[in-house]
Amino acid sequence: MEYTVEVDFAPMYECFTSLTAFLYKQNHNALESGKPWVKEVQKKFTSAQLQQMQKFSKENADFTLTPYIWSCPGERSVAGFLDWFDSLSAGELFEITARFGSTVPSNLAGLRSSASGILREWDERYFRGIDPAILEGLSREADSRRAELGGANTMGVYERATQGMRLYPGESLKQIILIPQYHARPLVTSSLYDEFVFTSYACDALPPEEGRPAPALLRLTRALSDETRLLILRLLAGKQLSFTEIVRQVGLSKSTIHYHLITLRSAGLVIVHSNGKSASYSLRLDALNDLPQRISDYLEK
Repeated sequence: MEYTVEVDFAPMYECFTSLTAFLYKQNHNALESGKPWVKEVQKKFTSAQLQQMQKFSKENADFTLTPYIWSCPGERSVAGFLDWFDSLSAGELFEITARFGSTVPSNLAGLRSSASGILREWDERYFRGIDPAILEGLSREADSRRAELGGANTMGVYERATQGMRLYPGESLKQIILIPQYHARPLVTSSLYDEFVFTSYACDALPPEEGRPAPALLRLTRALSDETRLLILRLLAGKQLSFTEIVRQVGLSKSTIHYHLITLRSAGLVIVHSNGKSASYSLRLDALNDLPQRISDYLEK
C-alpha cells in the first residue's frame, strides 16, 4: 500500500532537534558542528542544569516531542507550542500519544512537565540566540520540498531529501512527515510508529561563506578520500548488503562501519533500503555522475 508524504516545519522542531543533538553524546563525533559547538553551548549552562538535562535524556531516551509538535493546532514557535503543551490535560496527552500506537508512560504528565521545563531553559539560554537565517533557510527548504511533492514520486522525494534513504511501503504505514533540520547535520533520524514515520533530514540552511565550497561538495569529496569508504563502495557495486555483511567483509568494528556509512549516505553515495524494521545498502552513483562538473563550477566561480 502506497504511503503519502508531507513536509512540515516549525521553529519548535529545530529547538527540540538542537537539544537532542547536544545531549546525545554518542553522535557528537558525527555532527558537522562537532564537539566545538557542544563545548560552546555548555558554557551557557550551570553544572546543575547540565546534569539535569543529561539525567532526563538518560532516563527518557525513547522520548520524542515530534508527534506532539505535528499535532499542535496553533502557533508552533517555542513559546507558543510549550504553552499549548503545558495546557493539555492528562486525557489529551494520552489521546495524542495513543494515536501513534506508542506505549503510554505511567508518568506521562510528569514527563511532559520535565520536558517543558528543560526546553524553556534551553530556549532562553541557547536557542533564541541562534542566527535567524537558520530558521528562515529551513522554512524555505520545506516550501521547496512541498513544491517538489506536487508532481513527483513520493518515494523519490523522500530519497532525495534524505540523500539516499529509501523507505518501502508496508502494510500499516500510511504517512511520512519530512522535517528539515540544521543542528544535527548530516544525520537523518526517524521516529517510527504503526501508521506514521517522522523523518528529520539534514538541510544546509545557511549558504557557504564567500569563496568556500558548498557543504554538499565537501561531504562528497571527504567521503571519497578514505580507503575504507572506497572499499565499502566497491563491495556495494552491483549488489545489496546488510550492515552485518558489510562489517564482516570489511573487518572493522560495528561503530566504525556505522560512522563510515553515515558519511557515505550524507554524501549521497549509498542507498539505505528500509522497510522500517531492517535495512540494507547499495551503491548510489547519482552523486558521482556530476562530480567533475560540480568541482569545475566551484573552481571557475
